[in-house]
Amino acid sequence: MVSVNMKEKKEIKKMSIAMSLLAVLLAASFALGIFIGAGMRLFAPFSMVKNDVATEGGQEGTFRFIRESLDAKDSPGRMVNKELKPFQYKVNALIEELMKQEEVATVSVYFRDLNNGNWFGINEHERFSPRSLLKIPLMVAYFKWAETNPLVLRKTLIPVNANEEAKGKNVEPATKLEQGQSYTVNDLIFRMIAHDDDTAYTLLSANLPARRLEKIYKDLYVEYDPRAQDDSLSMNAFAAFYRVLFNASYLSEEMSEKALRYLSKSVFREGMSSGIPPNIEIASKYGQRSMTVVVDGEEKELTQVHEFGIIYHPNRPFLLGIMARGDDFEKLVKAIHDITRLVYNEVDTQSQPTMN
Repeated sequence: MVSVNMKEKKEIKKMSIAMSLLAVLLAASFALGIFIGAGMRLFAPFSMVKNDVATEGGQEGTFRFIRESLDAKDSPGRMVNKELKPFQYKVNALIEELMKQEEVATVSVYFRDLNNGNWFGINEHERFSPRSLLKIPLMVAYFKWAETNPLVLRKTLIPVNANEEAKGKNVEPATKLEQGQSYTVNDLIFRMIAHDDDTAYTLLSANLPARRLEKIYKDLYVEYDPRAQDDSLSMNAFAAFYRVLFNASYLSEEMSEKALRYLSKSVFREGMSSGIPPNIEIASKYGQRSMTVVVDGEEKELTQVHEFGIIYHPNRPFLLGIMARGDDFEKLVKAIHDITRLVYNEVDTQSQPTMN
């Protein structure tokens, strides 16, 4: 009887040791799973990292603005190959009328049908000060960087002279940065684009290695030196940034979509946005700059307002850029509105589905 009890005790002891080892192995496996999961999240592509949907104003994982999302739609009325009948002369006539009424001094227009690439320009090679539009290449540079280093967009920066640059602008950011408050790079990019925040632009510019921004212009064959403060750019050249975003041919599909989504949240609604139906999406960026020019030997203050964007007509998305100079900001904005409305109506009329 005693020998049996001793045997049972040995068996029980073995079972206890086995159970303890099993518990240790299970705990180690659980911890390893957590570690691997965290590691995968840390080093995963940015598309796998949950974004701040409230900040971006969009749903992660959905495509609405890049070409692939539009091509995937089963839209029998969408006209891919049919060319638009020329209507440049109508835009020219409107510009001449605006100049005759002294609403504007000069106007440049760039139009491109994004279905087939046909385009036209009016003074499109005239160089202008891109000013606020330079925020788009900066955004592209950061998103390009984030494709190989997702944590870049989570880095936090602190503004020092918050909102100093906004003084003198006709349209100021809807929400202003707070001095001493930390913001993620992702949040600053959104504010820079959607709210035209100059403080965010200055902060982001100071924290981006110069070679990364220079590489963007070089890769897209845009003749512009970001180090030259008083340089200028043509509308024809600037169109390259929008084309590569729409086609997702430079950034990844996720990053291209993200960039266009930010542009679609612009708080400036008085220009191109006011010239299209309210249900039509637009991804655009506007800019404003005052300058001194010499006219007949006398110095004169002129305002330059420009806006560039993709207008998502359901059957024929198109790219439109307008630059106007004059002495009255409100008249310049109205000119952008009038030109946009004419172009949209022309595209809409010619792009209606035909009955077979």
